[in-house]
Amino acid sequence: MAFFGLMYYAGLHPEEAVSLTVGCLTLPLPEQANDWGELHLRNATPDTGRDWTDDGSARERRQLKHRAEGDSRIVPVHPELAHLLRDHLAQFGAADDGRLFSGVRGGELATVTYRRAWIKARQDALTAAEQASPLAWRPYDLRHACLSTWLNGGVYPTQVAEWAGHSVDVLLRIYAKCVVGQDELAKRRIAEALRQD
Repeated sequence: MAFFGLMYYAGLHPEEAVSLTVGCLTLPLPEQANDWGELHLRNATPDTGRDWTDDGSARERRQLKHRAEGDSRIVPVHPELAHLLRDHLAQFGAADDGRLFSGVRGGELATVTYRRAWIKARQDALTAAEQASPLAWRPYDLRHACLSTWLNGGVYPTQVAEWAGHSVDVLLRIYAKCVVGQDELAKRRIAEALRQD
């Protein structure tokens, strides 16, 4: 749940969630249940395939997408996500190297493993008609849901782009059509800006 929660509440790419370590987390204390935390993202481990890595592993450790080596990105942790992460650590702990998520045999979390979990979750949560639809078809769709929610909630695109690791241009090109119901809000803001007291 915490793995998928990182995509839904914090907009992480799956390869960012896979490589997340305890050292990347700043979580509020359990008694501060309504407080926000932070993720300090430093790298990602995309699933490139064994034929394409130098050491024969399925994942390659890299800098964040569209970032220079050594750059980082700070993403807010919603209180519900903080709760999921604390529960995950209490139940499973962290790997010896600090990673939050491990594979079946203790190594890196394989894409096939979390995809199987996602397929099972869709089967358990959705009706047959919903399962046949593109609704939440892949785990990455949770990231889209997160960014769409932030934009529809009125978070400025520049802030959403920063948290998501996008440029504003890319963000608006991908998500411009998802923002709904903003017409009336925009008109009220214009009216307030033009109002003479």
